[in-house]
Amino acid sequence: MKKLFMLVMMFMIAVPASASNVLFIGDSHSVGPFGWKMDELVRRESGINIGTYASCGSVFNWWETGRATSCGYFFRDIKGSTLHGTKTATPIFDNLMKEIKPQMVIVELGANYAGWTSDEAAVADMKKLVKKISDAGAKCFWISKPDARKGKENIPRILRLTREAVLPYCAFFDSTLVTEYPAEGGDGVHYWNEKGRPIAENWAHEAFKAMKPMLADLHGKQDSSDKESSNKTEAESN
Repeated sequence: MKKLFMLVMMFMIAVPASASNVLFIGDSHSVGPFGWKMDELVRRESGINIGTYASCGSVFNWWETGRATSCGYFFRDIKGSTLHGTKTATPIFDNLMKEIKPQMVIVELGANYAGWTSDEAAVADMKKLVKKISDAGAKCFWISKPDARKGKENIPRILRLTREAVLPYCAFFDSTLVTEYPAEGGDGVHYWNEKGRPIAENWAHEAFKAMKPMLADLHGKQDSSDKESSNKTEAESN
C-alpha cells in the first residue's frame, strides 16, 4: 500500500497543473497592434490558454448573427494557429464559449456603437454579452475604446454607455486614460501607423497590468481545484 501511495504521489507531481482558458474578442483595434500585443502578453502567462478573435467594425450583435466584416479580422486559437485577412464572417460567440470553455472573457468592444442613435439599444446589446458571460460563470474584463482624433466628441457618450452596460459584473478599463491619438497621421481612429503602434502596444501593456490580478486569481483557483483532486486521490490510496 505504501508503494502504491508513493507511485500516486510521484504521478501527481509529474503532471502539470491544469491551465485556465481565456477568450478574447474585439473589434478593429484588436485586429491590429493592440490585439496582437494583448494576445502575446496573455498567451505567455504561465498556466493560461487564450483564444483571440477580432472582427473589424463589430458590435456584439455581429457575434450573434455572424455578420461578415469587410475591413479585417484576426483569429488565433488556443493552439496558436492564426488566420487574418480582410473579409470573413464574425465568429458566433456561443460557439466560441462552447469550444474554449473560458474561465475569463476579455472584451474590447464599444467604439462602433457611436453610429447607434439609440442609447438604450446600445446598452441592451452590450448587456446581452455580459449576461452570457455571467451565465457561464466566467470572469469578465472589458476594455473601452481608446482616444481618437476623429469623432472625439463621441467618446464621453461611448464611455458612459459602456460603463452603464458592463458594470458591476465586468471589470472596466478606461482606455482613454492611457492613450492619446497623435495630432497628425493615421486615419484619426486606428493605431495602425508608425506613430500609433507604440501607443497601441503600451495600451495593451497597461490593460494587461490591470487584468493581471484577475488572471493570477484565475490560476490560483485552478491550482486549488488540482490540490483538491490530489488530496482526494491520496485519501483513496490510504
